[in-house]
Amino acid sequence: MMTNKLMFRAETLKPVMMDVKNNGGGVRLVGAEGIYLTARKPSYVGAKRTIAYAEGFDLEQWDDIGALFDAMDDVTGIECAIIEDLPVDTETLELLTTGEADLAVHIIEGEFLLAAVVRGAEVNHAE
Repeated sequence: MMTNKLMFRAETLKPVMMDVKNNGGGVRLVGAEGIYLTARKPSYVGAKRTIAYAEGFDLEQWDDIGALFDAMDDVTGIECAIIEDLPVDTETLELLTTGEADLAVHIIEGEFLLAAVVRGAEVNHAE
């Protein structure tokens, strides 16, 4: 069984999680021009929704778009764009809105599992 992981850091993730807390609806994992999370019911700054890129998958950090797409395919195991709505349970949401927890998204055979990462420990929550 192949397992891969995406990491979302607290510093960039907190605004997205505050959107989820304030607006409800969980998160949307998007893999298109990079890999990022946004709230299913996002707030907007101007015409742009609040997003948080997975560590290493911000489009702006890549010179070679083909290499980015290859890396995205490798980490997700999915060779196409991704739009996946994921619920966030109350306990995980509270950990993530403090800004003190990072988020790991484990990808296991095309399924996504959220895990809040606090001070070296993971709190796993099924989707």
